[in-house]
Amino acid sequence: MKLARLGQLHRPLRRRLRRPLQHQLVRFLLVGGCGELVYLSLFALVSLAGGGASVSVAIAGAISLLLNAVLHARYSFRVSFRLALLGRYAAIQLGCLGLSIAAAQALQRLGMARAAIALITLVLWAAISFLLTRLSYRAAS
Repeated sequence: MKLARLGQLHRPLRRRLRRPLQHQLVRFLLVGGCGELVYLSLFALVSLAGGGASVSVAIAGAISLLLNAVLHARYSFRVSFRLALLGRYAAIQLGCLGLSIAAAQALQRLGMARAAIALITLVLWAAISFLLTRLSYRAAS
């Protein structure tokens, strides 16, 4: 009897824990965060193996970009991954990079602290990336 009650208590908890994962934005942020960890780890590994900064960025960035494109399709937006999505995703990220650089330069000219610039450009990049990737992947489904 007690074990049956225990099992019933865990069901609502499991539902509450799964509920946030039902939202695309939450899944998108989780995939993006994991992608950043993969990027930093690969950058460190390539650097330790003797790769210069540019080589480390290129290798870690390319692998992370591919991984994020696939995971966003499969997990964040739940669509089948196709090679065309990789090109769209890369273009979106390149556009977000350019926009973030421009925003950072403008905010720096205004005398904003570097930590604030980092946070603002992170939110800007994530928001625009989410919206454009969502549109792009939805169109492909």
